[in-house]
Amino acid sequence: MESPVGRALLRLAGVSLVAVAVVGLVAPRPANLELRWQVVVPVALGLVLLAAVVRVPRWAKRPWVPVLVALSGGFLAAAVGLMTRYRYGWDARVIMDMARSLQAGRPLGEAEYDYLSLYSNNLPLLAIDRMGVAVGQALSLAPDAVLISLNGICVGVTLYAVHLLVARVAGRGPALVAQLATLVLVGASPWAAVPYTDFYAMPFVVGGVALAVKALAPGPRTGRVVLWLLAVVCVSVAYAIKTTPVVIAIAAVLTAVVAIFDHELAPARRAGVIAACAASALAFVVLGVGLSTAATAASGLDSARIDTSATPPLLWWVALGADEQHAANGMVSYGAYSREMVDAVVGRRPDEMRAYAADFLADRWAERGLGGTLAFYGNKAAWNWGDGMFWAWGEGPDSLPGTLAPATNVTAIVHDLNGFHGRGYQTRAELTQALWLAVLLVAGIGLLRAPYRRETLLVAASVLGIAAFTLLLQGRSRYLFAFVPLVVALAAMVHSSVPRLRPRRVR
Repeated sequence: MESPVGRALLRLAGVSLVAVAVVGLVAPRPANLELRWQVVVPVALGLVLLAAVVRVPRWAKRPWVPVLVALSGGFLAAAVGLMTRYRYGWDARVIMDMARSLQAGRPLGEAEYDYLSLYSNNLPLLAIDRMGVAVGQALSLAPDAVLISLNGICVGVTLYAVHLLVARVAGRGPALVAQLATLVLVGASPWAAVPYTDFYAMPFVVGGVALAVKALAPGPRTGRVVLWLLAVVCVSVAYAIKTTPVVIAIAAVLTAVVAIFDHELAPARRAGVIAACAASALAFVVLGVGLSTAATAASGLDSARIDTSATPPLLWWVALGADEQHAANGMVSYGAYSREMVDAVVGRRPDEMRAYAADFLADRWAERGLGGTLAFYGNKAAWNWGDGMFWAWGEGPDSLPGTLAPATNVTAIVHDLNGFHGRGYQTRAELTQALWLAVLLVAGIGLLRAPYRRETLLVAASVLGIAAFTLLLQGRSRYLFAFVPLVVALAAMVHSSVPRLRPRRVR
């Protein structure tokens, strides 16, 4: 049975993805690198054309292929990360230095606790980093070597989860293509060299959605309940590691509510499903809080010294997301990190922070008006979604010359391709950008024509959720990184709805 609400949400996601892809092709908002349209546009359109005509050969659909791709992809990601190792800055370095101090038995100072009070979302990362330091000491390895290897494991698990998610809906051929595209966009990324929450959350993001998709499919009720509970656990873990996966919890409940009206159900059964959704939301909150508390304990901090009242309220993050900054090189940032706005709330009470945020938003409205506000958020969406490198080398001083040490052999090749000042980085970034925009176009066009399915709605609603999160709150394209496999999976799930240039063969 068709669901008007579900179909409308699919079309909304399709229009949104097509819009940001088209802007990315014809009027891009550069992130931290100017790209040549002469390379990006023809390659992106060529990839879309390829998706419309090429079919995966039969031999590549054998059961062992997705396992091999996942294992190889995880190994490749770890190797790329280890060869690209550098002394990163910003929050990743701050948390790693804290982890080293705690593991060495040195207590943190007042400045460190002030930082953790302001950014309490980094407490789980501190626990993971301390684990990496401890394992590194036991194995006589650097902490980065341990945690970059963990990045590789996360990529491998994510790649297999992508296969499970796509194969159920679209078959093994599209699932294989989705794995390979994810490997290029995520596994080969310069981010593989940085121990941070994006990779750690990624397998739980994709795995949670894959489990929920399986639970929403027809089948024995007991098995579906178990799968749904496992999905709740996965998404809760992802949320404990990184805030953004909260949108998946919302998307899952929305999909379940829409699903109970897409076929005939007795009123009592519908009430039961709604009650189960409420229970799932409660379980998600309880698990998220419990896991965050456990992470604080595992990090070895004195939790009494973390002042939760110093954490900015949600309204401040909305205000930060409404800021516009112009760099000396002419590039514009929309709603990214602002040192000035952080300094403005340090030491203030929560009510003072809210008042500051409200005044800031009122000033922006007075300055921009309705038209200017819509233009700002349109530019912000295009800026966030139009960066296929996902802010690589954009944090702190990471892009400065000399960040990567001189290298030889294979490592030198990796530096040339993945280093911000590498000889091949410009072309590598342009080809990756083309792939990303092609993925957005295939996903968007496919959603505009695809029939309603619960599985597709869940993934599309999750993508809409992270789009809304990055649109309204502070962020940049890196905030999409953990969701890139879901966007790729969505494109693979609906690619059969893209107009064909020749008759479609049976899978």
